[in-house]
Amino acid sequence: MNILLDTLRFLASTIPIIALASYLVSYSINKGIMEKISAKIEPILSKLNLDQITVASVAVCFVSPVAAYSMLAQALKEKKIDEKEVIAASFLSSFPATFSHIYSFFIPFVIPILGWAGVIYTALRLLVAMVKSAIGFALALKWRDRREVVKRKIEHRRVDPLKSTWENLKRVIPIMAATYFIVSILSAYGIFDNFKEIFGFLPLDPNVITISAVEFVNVRAAVVLAAGMFERGILSPKWVVVGLILGNVITFSTRFVKHSLPLHISLFGRLGVKIVVLNAIVTLILDVILIAVLIVLA
Repeated sequence: MNILLDTLRFLASTIPIIALASYLVSYSINKGIMEKISAKIEPILSKLNLDQITVASVAVCFVSPVAAYSMLAQALKEKKIDEKEVIAASFLSSFPATFSHIYSFFIPFVIPILGWAGVIYTALRLLVAMVKSAIGFALALKWRDRREVVKRKIEHRRVDPLKSTWENLKRVIPIMAATYFIVSILSAYGIFDNFKEIFGFLPLDPNVITISAVEFVNVRAAVVLAAGMFERGILSPKWVVVGLILGNVITFSTRFVKHSLPLHISLFGRLGVKIVVLNAIVTLILDVILIAVLIVLA
C-alpha cells in the first residue's frame, strides 16, 4: 500500500509541472519563438566570416534540423559547397540542434522530474554541443572557399498547445507510473543495496549501471528511474548525472544508427555515413571525458 501511495504522490507532484512546462513550450512554438531566435542569431553568425550557406543552415537548425540538412544537401548537389563544408556545418549545427531538443524534451520533462540534477544534466548536454559547434566553427573557417548569399525560408509551425500537452502526458504518464512503481518495489526489498554490495569494486556507484541499462531501452524511463533513486537516497545528483551520460555512451551507436543514419544517407549518400560517424565519435569522446571528470570529483 505504501508503495502505491509513494507512486501516486510522485505522479501528483510531477505531472502538473510537466503539464505546465509542456503547455508553455507548445505555446511558445505556436507563437514562433524558435523562428525569432533563428532570425536574431543569423545576423550574428554572418559577422563570423563564415560561408553564408553555413550561416543559413545553422540558423534554420534552431527551428528544424531536418530542414537545415536538406538545405545543405541541396547546396552540395548544386556544387555551391563541397563535402568538407558540409561536415563543418554538421558540427557547427550541434548547438542549435541540441537547443531545440532541450527546448522540446529536457525543459518540459527532464528538469521537472529531476530538479537540479536535471538542470546539471541539461547544462552538460549543452556543453557537449557547444564544444562540437566550436570544432565546426574552426573547420568552417579553415575550409571555407566561397561566400554565397542565401535566402532562407522557414515555415512557421502551428501547434495546438492543449492538444500537444495532452498527447505528451498520454505518452509519459504510463512510463512514469510503471517505472516509479517498480523502483519502489525494488527499493522496498533492498535490491539496490544488494546490487551495490555485489558490484562495490567498480569505480562508480553500481546503481548507475541500472540507469544506463534502462536508458538503452527507453530514455524517459531512465529519467524516472533516476528520479526514484534520488528521492530514496540511493543515488546522489552526481551519480544520477553520471548514469544518464553513461546511458548516452552505451546507446550512442544504436541512437545514431537508428535516427541519424537513415536521414543523412537519404540526403548525402555515402557522405552521410561519414557525417554520422564523425559526429558520433566526437560525442562519445566528450561524454567519456565528462564521466571521468564527474567520477573524480568529490
